[in-house]
Amino acid sequence: MKSIVINDIKYKKPPKGRLSLYAAILGLVGSLVFVYIQNFNTVNTLITFHNPKIRYDSFTVAFEGSVPEEYKTLAMENVKDMVFEKTERFKFVDSKADITIQSEKTESNVEVLSETLIPVGHLYSLKTATDEEDIKSMNVYVLSDTYINFLKDQYGINAQKIESVDALVAKMKESDSNVGLITYDSLNFSMKILKVGDQYYLDNREAGIHIRFYATLAQGVDSYALDILKKNISTNSSVPDVASLLKLNMSGVVAISRDLGAKIDSLQNYDYPAEKLGQFLAEADLTHISNEVSFVDGCIISTGMRFCAKDKYMGSITASGVDIVELTGNHNNDYGSASNGRSIEMYKALGMDYFGGGLNNEDASKILYKEIDGTKIAFIGYNWYDTTYKTGAIAWNDKPGANEYSVEKMKANIAEAKSKADVVIVDFQFQECYCYPDGDVVYPICYKPLGNPDQKGVFRKAIDLGATIVIGTQAHQPQTYELYGDGVIYYGLGNLYFDQWNWIGTRQAMILTHYFDNGEYINTKLTPIYMDRSMQPDFATKAQADQLLKSLKTARD
Repeated sequence: MKSIVINDIKYKKPPKGRLSLYAAILGLVGSLVFVYIQNFNTVNTLITFHNPKIRYDSFTVAFEGSVPEEYKTLAMENVKDMVFEKTERFKFVDSKADITIQSEKTESNVEVLSETLIPVGHLYSLKTATDEEDIKSMNVYVLSDTYINFLKDQYGINAQKIESVDALVAKMKESDSNVGLITYDSLNFSMKILKVGDQYYLDNREAGIHIRFYATLAQGVDSYALDILKKNISTNSSVPDVASLLKLNMSGVVAISRDLGAKIDSLQNYDYPAEKLGQFLAEADLTHISNEVSFVDGCIISTGMRFCAKDKYMGSITASGVDIVELTGNHNNDYGSASNGRSIEMYKALGMDYFGGGLNNEDASKILYKEIDGTKIAFIGYNWYDTTYKTGAIAWNDKPGANEYSVEKMKANIAEAKSKADVVIVDFQFQECYCYPDGDVVYPICYKPLGNPDQKGVFRKAIDLGATIVIGTQAHQPQTYELYGDGVIYYGLGNLYFDQWNWIGTRQAMILTHYFDNGEYINTKLTPIYMDRSMQPDFATKAQADQLLKSLKTARD
């Protein structure tokens, strides 16, 4: 774990991304160079050998009875054109073949085809996980006839074909009992990937229904025949490439002050809020927070609505692996804009980017572009509330603050971002729903978008103008989400690190994990979290998560 010193304080930074992948690549390159040096004469002989005699061997292939006819037909179709001077590379026979394809793994056979079907529901589904037994009780849909017999024979799953991805999404929206089994190339953000056990497919490729066939070679048959066959009998479905899959974690309100600050001070543990979720947040290529409280030199923690944070509290942010700090919040200038500017310089010194606020109006208005692994994302943030009510939170010519909002500005920003980036994410500091009822009771109205002012209208406008994902980061109580137009809207994420444990709504929150592949928005995983009176958020229990998802569904309906 690396560390960096700012203002005489050492902050820990957990590892990010896929360092082990790059190390493995370097190791592979080194190994290839070593092999070349050790076999220099042999390799050069092969390279410079002229006029070789062409050898084109033919092999027989048989299928055991447990292999479905659809896969036999697929294999035959894919290799039928592999002919040289009227000699077929592969001939299909009933038995006693050079290569025998089987559906069961043995000690001697090797994998020749592997495919994973991902279990999915609609984005709005309350269902979050499944397994083989559970799927048998569901209405299962697939996009190809190829899978139907295999699923029945190998898993006891009765599946039916549906004609298109759009039809599947519509069918799954009808009922949580309708699920799809799809390949990666059919996945999109209107679907919810269902965990298998506690594993999520985009984090663990084993989390699905596996289609695997194996091959046994007859004695004396060269293994290169199998290599040729493997390359030509696949179903052509794609799998996510670790090197091109970008993972982005986004979370809600961070306000390390007031009672939470006092708790940290009493423990002298400056990573305290992040102890349970920090590593999860850090395990992404990019990690975002919305920090609403500036780091103030000489900060004295107190109650009330004027917030400051001590420099040492930055330890919780660095322990969460934060790369991007959103500055649309309306409390960053509580102790003067100079403290906001000082905090921005701290972020910069720690290698963090920021958007939605800045050192002056021009800086606050900048679009943040981040490009990783073939995907370029544009981040835009606005403070709608303080623009509308003209408070001191907005940046001016020479004063730090949040980015001012207007429809004309947003239109120009999104147009520019779309011309330069693959994905456009727009965040809003909107007006908060007053989610503090008398007593610790569920307060349903605040799970909805506000009606007055028109939160839904403002957020949908961003999608109409071309945004891909729109998020409300003002909400202390999570708000519902919806598919709209060509994008998705999350109206409010709730608190990440704050002290509002008194009400059920403010104890609930969620973290969004977005996945992108070569410029395409693939999917979002919603992780419910929960904070008790310890003010240390953790993953929600199943009961807590179910309660949140039901409240969000009711608010949407």
